[in-house]
Amino acid sequence: MNRALVIGGTGPTGPHLLQGLLDRGYEVTVLHRGVHEPPDLPDVEHLHADPHFRETLDKATASREWDVVFGLYGRLRTIAQTFSGRCAQFVGVGGVPVYRGFLDPADSRPYGMPVLAREDAQLADAYQPVSPFAAKIVAAEREVFRVGAAGGFGATMVRYSQIYGPRNIVPWEWSVMKRIADERRRMILPDNGLWIITRCAARNAAEVLLKVLDSPAIAAGQAFNVADDDQHTTRQWAERIAMLLGAEMEFIGMPSELAPSAMGELLAPTAAPHVLVDASKAKRLLGYQEVIDADTALAETVDWLHANPPTAATYPAYNARFDYDHEDRLLAAWRDACAAVRAVAPDEPLATAHAMPHPKIPSLTVDERGR
Repeated sequence: MNRALVIGGTGPTGPHLLQGLLDRGYEVTVLHRGVHEPPDLPDVEHLHADPHFRETLDKATASREWDVVFGLYGRLRTIAQTFSGRCAQFVGVGGVPVYRGFLDPADSRPYGMPVLAREDAQLADAYQPVSPFAAKIVAAEREVFRVGAAGGFGATMVRYSQIYGPRNIVPWEWSVMKRIADERRRMILPDNGLWIITRCAARNAAEVLLKVLDSPAIAAGQAFNVADDDQHTTRQWAERIAMLLGAEMEFIGMPSELAPSAMGELLAPTAAPHVLVDASKAKRLLGYQEVIDADTALAETVDWLHANPPTAATYPAYNARFDYDHEDRLLAAWRDACAAVRAVAPDEPLATAHAMPHPKIPSLTVDERGR
């Protein structure tokens, strides 16, 4: 029987990956710190150790070997070094901070990440200056591929976009849901909610991992983005949540510079202004097809959060304030500022006309607008 080790596995992707491995006949072991023990995980062996340190990994795994190791959590470069020569296939999970412009948009030229960034796009350390955190993300990925090229294992990296689903580490959807539950019917959207942040349902991310497993020769040495087939602006995403709950919401756009707390409720504040990746490579090379569409996945997430309302204890990384008095003061100040600008420098839209000629009578000359 083939054996698989999943490091992490208790987050949103984990249950779907574990079940996929079991369905393929693998003997599965999960290694994690033991802090979270979700009740709905498949019944597999658990090893408790901190995957950020070599000594704890060595102690927990001794000299055991696996056919495949998935590094979903922990210090990736340490994990790769630990399991060099101890597995045939290694699948590391990183993320879009690996790309130039995600963490350092203002230092990138042109500004921010490329739209529909492919896996061969510039990485964060392509030129100076480099965000220290981004440098670590790139170095970890490069170490995985270095160990693989040296013969330690067949190495693949899967670059996560913003994952969502039950048990996600940050319950982004709660920013809309709690307001509706509190009968708060208006919400600030930074930059009118026009940002596009690539999202991927946890089930779809797990399916990419499983497709990598199924095609080790093709996947070796490759990186793959993950994303749902359908993507939405932040406003469309917020409106879809409100629609699922049958609520009417007034979404009010404000410059993100004036409403940074609203930004933090909705998405990682470093993700500016767009994080849109091309995830077609997994389809072309691995035969991946999404297993759940974005609408169904969002409904599933909303249902789960409704049944499991987030608290500060269960989601310590989510720091939304829901300070409605502050929001009201901010909105009032914004409306006053808009009125003041209009009073000092009133502006009107430019007159527009279709660029092609539209003659009112048959003519071989220019029309009445000179077109």
